[in-house]
Order: sequence, then structure tokens, then C-alpha cells
Amino acid sequence: MATKPKTVMVVDDEDVIRDILCTYLEKKGYKTVDLPDGQSAISYVEKKTPDVVLLDIKMPGMNGIKTCQKLSQALKPSSKTGIMMITGYGSPENMEKSFSSGAIDVIKKPFDLEDVNQRINIWFQVRNIEDELSRSLLYTEKVNWYLGGGIA
Repeated sequence: MATKPKTVMVVDDEDVIRDILCTYLEKKGYKTVDLPDGQSAISYVEKKTPDVVLLDIKMPGMNGIKTCQKLSQALKPSSKTGIMMITGYGSPENMEKSFSSGAIDVIKKPFDLEDVNQRINIWFQVRNIEDELSRSLLYTEKVNWYLGGGIA
């Protein structure tokens, strides 16, 4: 049974950035969704859940930090969607704001496409490890219950 391709949502007001990222990621086997602004991203996640969001910080209207906050609130915790900020302004303040708003990573412009792909792959590895850990914890709890709680 073939696995469904992972979805990467690219949110950037610059068409060329969206085109470059989406074309590259599609060649790597991802399904992509490209959106020009934060409000479109929020509307999208109300209907569908991407696996990863690549989100520009500096956009007209709602900036990436505010969009990240709203996406983090709109996404179900069980979705395990990773939000990665993209910025040409890698100041410590922007880094802090990005992580505080719910981002898991910050990618600085100009970026290397292979680096972006590796960061996405690492996120999926982390997600898989978290899933394995949850399954192991559940198994341990069941074993403890069957043994009468003999193991703490």
C-alpha cells in the first residue's frame, strides 16, 4: 500500500519564492500548497491540515509571527504540524518571536533548498520518534496494569 505524500504549505507574499520552494519540494515527492498571505493560510487549515508549513515572517497585512500564532491556535494538537519560519531578518528578536509564536524552526534567507528539505525530513523523524515513544509509553502502562502496578 502506497503512503500518501506529505503536504507542505508554503506561505510567502513573493511569487518567486513560493514557486522555487514548491517546484523543488514537489520533485522531492511532497504535495505542496502555495498561499500568498497569512489569512489564506488560516482559512486553509480550517479545512485541511498540512504536515509542514513554511511561513515567511515579513508579509504585508498579517505578518508571519501573527500568522504563526493563529495557525498554532487553529491546528489541532494531534495534527503535529511543524511550522518553520523563513526570514531575511534573522535577528535574535525575530528568532525569539518565531519560537514563542509556535514555530519549530527558523530558516534564514538566502536559503539552500537541500537544507530546507533536510529540516523538513528531520521534523518528520522527530514526529516518528514522538509517535514511537507514545506507543511505548502506552505499552508500558498496559504491562504495569497487567502486573498489578509492580513496576513504577
